[in-house]
Amino acid sequence: MAKSPVTATEEMNLEEALYLMQKHKIRRMPVVRNDNDLCGIIVISDIYPFVGPHAVTKALLSEEVTRQLRNVRVASVMTKSPVTCSRNATIDEIGLIMRRKKIGAVPVLEGTKVIGIITESDILGALSSISHVGSDSKRIFFRIPVTEGIDTFYKIVSLCEQNKLEILTILIHPIPEENSQLVMLRVRGEKISEFIDMLWSHHYEVLITSMT
Repeated sequence: MAKSPVTATEEMNLEEALYLMQKHKIRRMPVVRNDNDLCGIIVISDIYPFVGPHAVTKALLSEEVTRQLRNVRVASVMTKSPVTCSRNATIDEIGLIMRRKKIGAVPVLEGTKVIGIITESDILGALSSISHVGSDSKRIFFRIPVTEGIDTFYKIVSLCEQNKLEILTILIHPIPEENSQLVMLRVRGEKISEFIDMLWSHHYEVLITSMT
């Protein structure tokens, strides 16, 4: 998360809010009252109805538009009671919430106080780091029967050990409509071809292999 994020207040006008977004190159700000208590969130699209996307991006504001922005308070356009999380939330939990709620950022709270904000870019960055994107590894996608359950993990680890492969990432996603599970495995080692042959011999359907 980004700690101590830039914030707006309810009384702030939209010209001030837009200035902060442009200055700090951000697209959303938690809105706080009192001693950093969260009361809402404002995003750049909340300002579009008053100036249009092009004007927001290029900061091409006429005197008339600027005057209008000064007359509109953040409290009147912000999203009240936004979705939040605690500092102990996991990235997969937050990513799922963002997808379901169709939102691009979640304020992080300690009690009622804003201590950070996590965005889609933060989630993608974390996942890239976890997945070792850019390392000298190979990514393998394969499908296995859903009936194997928890045994799946142990079988994959055993096959990797037999071929002296280092496991960098393993993700298992159920596909109920196909009665199967999709596995994304990122490994590093010299016997990857032998490992793939063993997957086929265990009746695991290898879908994609790629160097990343």
